[in-house]
Amino acid sequence: MRISSRYVGFIAILVLVILISGCLNNSDDSGNFSMLNRTDNGTYSVAGVSFKCPDNWFVSTDNVNGNIDIMASPIHALNTSEIKSFGPFKVGGFGTVLTFDDPQFEVHIIPNSGNSVREAINRVKNDYMASGNKISNSKIMVGGNEAFKDIIVSNDVNDEYMRFEYIYFVKNNETYLITFSARDKDFDKEKANFDMILNSFKVH
Repeated sequence: MRISSRYVGFIAILVLVILISGCLNNSDDSGNFSMLNRTDNGTYSVAGVSFKCPDNWFVSTDNVNGNIDIMASPIHALNTSEIKSFGPFKVGGFGTVLTFDDPQFEVHIIPNSGNSVREAINRVKNDYMASGNKISNSKIMVGGNEAFKDIIVSNDVNDEYMRFEYIYFVKNNETYLITFSARDKDFDKEKANFDMILNSFKVH
């Protein structure tokens, strides 16, 4: 699976915050990285977008070189006295181990920087999508916007088959890339959670 340097950096920042704070609270002094709280109407709102998320998921955001990244994943219970698991990360006494096979929701907001819509769409396909077997592509509506949807199955670093659902569109001179991912065998179990997020996703 191809993982962009932006994604790896985002994970590293999140792990660092977890290691330093020992908890999942808002971090106002951690640079561009922050955990998000729900608004009064039960949605998360940041960088001109809003969406709902399952109750047991955490949501975080970061600004990397002008690109806004939003990520959400389930919060796992404490496994042992030595190993803590937060979403896709396991933090233990023998170091930090990152796993990429938990269900995840991501949004990348990418300035088009003068590129045409076609150029912006091609950039998403070339720079952000995992390599693998594309099993379908279609067009859907997301918050009133016509969007492209590609589903890719890929073998990840842990020899697990992963399914990635990529949904992307251009609005207000920015490209919005929504990604849902989980182990292929578990993806359908997460469909209700993913649908909750997608059906509530809006660009303001």
